[in-house]
Amino acid sequence: MRQIILSLLCVFCFFSCKNTLLSQSSFGLQVGLATPSEKLNQIYNEDLLKVQNALGVLLREGPNTGYIVNAKLRFELDEKVWFNGGAGIARFPQSVIPIVNQIDNKDTLAIMTSIQNIIPLSAGLHYQFNRGLVSLYFMGDMTYNYMMNSVDVKYNKQTFPLPPKNETISRIGIGFGAGLDFHIPIFTGNLEAKYNIVNFIGRDPIEAEKSYFTLTLGIYFGETQSAIKPKASPSTEQ
Repeated sequence: MRQIILSLLCVFCFFSCKNTLLSQSSFGLQVGLATPSEKLNQIYNEDLLKVQNALGVLLREGPNTGYIVNAKLRFELDEKVWFNGGAGIARFPQSVIPIVNQIDNKDTLAIMTSIQNIIPLSAGLHYQFNRGLVSLYFMGDMTYNYMMNSVDVKYNKQTFPLPPKNETISRIGIGFGAGLDFHIPIFTGNLEAKYNIVNFIGRDPIEAEKSYFTLTLGIYFGETQSAIKPKASPSTEQ
């Protein structure tokens, strides 16, 4: 699977360089909010753990809203179809998760804190509906996601072993959304809403679907849709 992904990335880089020289292209940055699903911080794939002679229940709540930063590349494939690709980082706030005794939920065995970071590498298409000062587009992409979990545990009475979860795993995901481009001289402003499924392909049998929603503001430099010139008619060419 890794060899396939690397091969696809090589092909993407080749065509990116080729088309960037031959067609309109632009480079942009996006910054905004990332709202995670309730399962995003379920690092053990379940909320019931066996700790020594007792069963520990993770009183887990969904993580709070974080932020995302993306670097993006666009280039023209057709008058209304554009390639878009890029890389970014989505960072979510620390989650505080008490581990309590299943029999007596007032008996707190430990307090676990976790942080989730996701690095998505994306490649996809977007379809531009119109040209002008403001233009609307729909988009979809596939992502190769590096999911990084950082876990720290503070024990209440005595220590007990927990599965190590300071690790990085990778999953293939998908995303789809819509956006508006505001075509201004010098740069293009951008507003985009997007739903991202992080582990659409490659997740474990008991692993829950993990996703997050992003709302970003962006700025693009270079050629954009509004700069595309209409095809000249035969009379114009003469």
